Amino acid sequence: MNPLRPGPKLTDFPALIRSAPAMFRDLLARRYRQMPVGTLVGGILGFFYLVNPLDLIPEALPGIGVIDDALMLGVFLAFLSRDVKKYLLWKNPPPREKTPSA
Repeated sequence: MNPLRPGPKLTDFPALIRSAPAMFRDLLARRYRQMPVGTLVGGILGFFYLVNPLDLIPEALPGIGVIDDALMLGVFLAFLSRDVKKYLLWKNPPPREKTPSA
């Protein structure tokens, strides 16, 4: 998993999803203090959008009715992966390079 990559790769999602509960546990225990407010609010709003019967594109339209729902889920997963990557860097910082002593 490359922390400098702007977007998540599809193969990164299983590891990121497995790490998300640990991030939320550390948030609740106040060990990790970089609260991903945007992701939390976006997740809550996205959940209500998915369960709300009123959509931008109604599900009654065959084939294209789920496009807006899939887009919402994709945006949420992108934000979640960004925050989980930050959490993983906090939890397991990369080793520091040793500077030569003069």
